Amino acid sequence: MEVVPIDIFGVHVDVAFPAPLGFKQADLEDFGAKVCDPAKGIGLRVEQIRLKKWDELFGYELSAQFFGENGTLSRTADRIKLGVRNARTAGDWTIIQQTLQRFYALMDFPENTLTALSTHVHAKFPTTEERDGWLGHFSYSPLVGRPATLGYVQIADWEKEIRVLIEQSNAVPDSVFVMWDTQYANMQDWETFLMSIPTMMENAVNIFDLGFEPLRERV
Repeated sequence: MEVVPIDIFGVHVDVAFPAPLGFKQADLEDFGAKVCDPAKGIGLRVEQIRLKKWDELFGYELSAQFFGENGTLSRTADRIKLGVRNARTAGDWTIIQQTLQRFYALMDFPENTLTALSTHVHAKFPTTEERDGWLGHFSYSPLVGRPATLGYVQIADWEKEIRVLIEQSNAVPDSVFVMWDTQYANMQDWETFLMSIPTMMENAVNIFDLGFEPLRERV
């Protein structure tokens, strides 16, 4: 098994509401104040939030950028999305975990709703040749110029199927790009559950003979 360091990682969650919420029902003024609450919200500043409205019923979007534009929040009539990209260290993961924990506490989703979770990493090999040699295991024809693999896996302690994509990174030299897509019910003990996401990622990718070193303490 190849064990490589993670250079960059990111997390994105997408939750559809049980039914669309009209502009008045969404009460975005109250929602905006709550996400700006430094104690119970996710600590946004008022100047980071924007609202677009083009219809009196369902035509609106509240959006925000934070963490130096690496964090995004989007709320529309039918769903809400939260994502963080370009994270690099163990401290970054702690901040992401705390942000997600506050997000779920704030939203208090019905237990019959699902989160669509997408995570990704750029993991760096010592050299381009070693990266290409490892990816070459997924090449089944000389006509394949850039080998990659895609699989749907099931692991212990994770209810839903996990889609795993592995390919050459276009962003980080000598690296592979790995993406996980899965779902979970919004009825978790969030503090404990969110801590398990890196374990899910590791266990799912181990099936492809790839593992990761612990996240760096600093860049």
